[in-house]
Amino acid sequence: MVSTDAAENLRRDDIMSVLSRADESAREHGEDLCERFPDWVAELSFLSSDECPVTYLPVLTVMLVARSIRGKSDLDVLDIQQGSSPRGYSASSIAGHLIKFVTQVGIDLRTTSSQVMNSQPFTYKKRVMPDMAGDRVKAAYAQFYAAAERVEQLSSAAAAEILALVFHLRRGAAKPDTEHLVITGDRRTLIAIMDATTEFVASNSEAGKVGQAFAAALFDILFPSNAVRMGNNNDPSATIPGDVQVGSDGKFWLWAEVKQKAVVTSEIQAFVDRVKAIGGDRAMYFALGNVLYPQNIDVAQLQKRAVKDGIELTIYSAAEQALEDLLPKSPGNAGMQADALANRLLHRLQEAQVTSALEEAWAAAMRGADS
Repeated sequence: MVSTDAAENLRRDDIMSVLSRADESAREHGEDLCERFPDWVAELSFLSSDECPVTYLPVLTVMLVARSIRGKSDLDVLDIQQGSSPRGYSASSIAGHLIKFVTQVGIDLRTTSSQVMNSQPFTYKKRVMPDMAGDRVKAAYAQFYAAAERVEQLSSAAAAEILALVFHLRRGAAKPDTEHLVITGDRRTLIAIMDATTEFVASNSEAGKVGQAFAAALFDILFPSNAVRMGNNNDPSATIPGDVQVGSDGKFWLWAEVKQKAVVTSEIQAFVDRVKAIGGDRAMYFALGNVLYPQNIDVAQLQKRAVKDGIELTIYSAAEQALEDLLPKSPGNAGMQADALANRLLHRLQEAQVTSALEEAWAAAMRGADS
């Protein structure tokens, strides 16, 4: 008989109980679980690899939590919005509790964002379907979807065991921070690192993560006494204007948007309007994809409107332009600035969760520039 409260949000106590029991089981029986479920070990290994988008592992884990709480007759793990069907549930609610829990107990699910269900291709979707991903990740998504269908067929008891297996495999699995890059040199070194940075940002994007990390790193250097926030990449639920913000005491006073694809005047104006709407008066736009298309942006028009609206607006059409303008305004001598640029961007790339290969490519580029 189907439960009458099947469509209701799963209770926090039920979620936390399942999570804590899975953690206990992982600690006590982790190796035994590996021996009993070698196929799942292989499946989870793929979902944890650089071949797979970072969101797939945490979303599958959300499904495992849901199935651990309720059986198939009461809940369909693919119906990820409450009310989407008689067996739908709020996957986003589970995700919020899950990410906080695993962070506290040292388990790495490849993201620290509690808004993982707002990541593509799951954004605003009522049900996870087999054809939701684009060509670039089609093969990886197909494997994820096959695993999700397997979770749908599991009993609650079996799902709890696989959840414990996830916890066992991913405990302490977070990548150690890359060793601090030791940069020594003078102004020539700084110029070489600036050139290498320009080339790196122009050649790499990872859906805009590199550009956002670049802007955040520059703000780290320029405003060392203030908090620099880098938001979740391509987060449609974001309510704060821009990708990167600067502030103090919990209040922002500078908002920046970063794009690694060509933009036009109206897109920049729309961002400035958002800043104005919340009472802001300082905005920056990093149009890093416009290095070949600077004519797409009518800077004079934008500046005229910004002055009228009482907003200080700065626009950069290339990484090189931003570096040449902002680094001279930052504290320290050339050697200190070179070291800061290399290491702050490394830190921000790690925070953005770029692939380990790209992270190492940045470190290699910095070592080369410092040689």
